[in-house]
Amino acid sequence: MFIKKLSIVFSIVLILFAININTTYAFNSLTPPPISNEYIKELEIIDNYMYLLVKSVATKSIDPDKVNKDIRFIETLINNLTIHTSKLSKEDNDIILAMQSILNYYKISIINIRVYIEKNDSDRLIDSIASFSLGYNSSSTLRNIIGKAKQ
Repeated sequence: MFIKKLSIVFSIVLILFAININTTYAFNSLTPPPISNEYIKELEIIDNYMYLLVKSVATKSIDPDKVNKDIRFIETLINNLTIHTSKLSKEDNDIILAMQSILNYYKISIINIRVYIEKNDSDRLIDSIASFSLGYNSSSTLRNIIGKAKQ
């Protein structure tokens, strides 16, 4: 009789423990994504706009007013992301430095695009594409590293 009561109490405790574990696990899985995720998404948006800008300039489908407007918009995105990443904690120093270097490659690319449009200097177009390519490849590598780190 005593063993039967003990068995029932033990079963109830075990069920309550299992329910508590499931609830705790559900709460843990609902946490928002780490802060670097939103910055990676912003960086990806800048990547896409830069790709479109470089592609339009490289294919000679240039409307100077539209290109200047696009450049100002991309510069605004870059400046906003620079400000946001500078406010990250010191623990994320590697992410800050990686993003700053990528954004600097994009800034160099934009400077070279402006000079190419003004002076029609093909060397500046090549420099612009090279700078963009370095930034884009670095951005892809950073996204892959952060993606693997989360798994």
